[in-house]
Amino acid sequence: MKILITYAYAGVGHKKAALAIEKALAGHSGVEVKNIDVLDYTNDFFKASYPGVYLFLINKTPTLWGLFYYLLDSRAVDFFMAPLRKFIHRLNCKKFIEFVKAENPDVVVSTHFMPSEIISGLKESGEFRGKLVNVVTDFIAHSFWMARSSDYFIGAIQRTKNDLLRRGVPEEKIRIMGIPCDPVFSISKGRENLIKQLGIESGFFNVLIMSGGFGTGPMKEIVAEINNLDPDTRDKMQLITICGKNELLFHELRKMVQGLKVRLNAFGYMNNVDEFMEVSDIIVTKPGGLTISEALSKTLPMIIVQPILGQETRNCKILTGYGTAVKAKNTREVCELIEEFATSPEKMIGTRTRIKLLRYPDAAKNIAELIMAQTT
Repeated sequence: MKILITYAYAGVGHKKAALAIEKALAGHSGVEVKNIDVLDYTNDFFKASYPGVYLFLINKTPTLWGLFYYLLDSRAVDFFMAPLRKFIHRLNCKKFIEFVKAENPDVVVSTHFMPSEIISGLKESGEFRGKLVNVVTDFIAHSFWMARSSDYFIGAIQRTKNDLLRRGVPEEKIRIMGIPCDPVFSISKGRENLIKQLGIESGFFNVLIMSGGFGTGPMKEIVAEINNLDPDTRDKMQLITICGKNELLFHELRKMVQGLKVRLNAFGYMNNVDEFMEVSDIIVTKPGGLTISEALSKTLPMIIVQPILGQETRNCKILTGYGTAVKAKNTREVCELIEEFATSPEKMIGTRTRIKLLRYPDAAKNIAELIMAQTT
């Protein structure tokens, strides 16, 4: 069986979901798997501008991004905009289309809406006859994800299914399996052993602070605010920051270490996030789909900060609604919430218990099994 996994690198999460499924498929025999970024099969301008425009909007004009997000999710607006979007994608992704036709995989698995929409169009025109598995990487889908000729829509939770049904997706096409993250997140490696391996101190309330693969968000401000806490609380804490690919932020935090009273361990882009989550008691993060799935797999309580208007605010609303996370309005409130968790074992236990209602640690494995069950 030939399987093509595809994503668009407009955020690290889509790639990580694709890699998780690829890793889960590695345990099956008789398969040939290729995992590609659709943007590598476009022209240079489109490849640079696609993630570039997205990052500019969310970092510089988040309100404008949110306006576009909700406006384009309107059924009336999407009715007129979808044909134009499909035309632009097809025009700029000719190399990808040629690649798919030449490879002729039995199954295409997509973790981003753009390749899903392109493959769905090829199925509708009879140019591709294989199966399409559309993996939605947020709790609530957007109209962009509505690749109608998908054979399966993989959703995160029951709420995702309800939303897909509301959008007209047939129930028999929907499978609730969770957002796929690396299978290592379902494996415990032992907290104390990991603390020694990672070079951090033992015996503290560990606060993990992350801001996604691109290292956006008020990480420095949060560290500075925690540093000003009452010594009785602050001295029981240890901060672990992961800056992603934001090298400037990483170096700035490293410079701050000497002048801080609170313990701070700063790291750049790390491939062992599962280990950092396992040694942590709580995570302060933006609610990107993959980070959420990873934290849920590790049963790690979340403090949500500065969700991007749009998909992240939707994710945040669901997490807080289930009581698996709390939202901080500002950096001061982040500190107050950390204090609450650090001094209330009952709050920690209650949150971890509710997390179990949303966690799907075997999502990648189950998706791989669904893929293997397909025939041409």
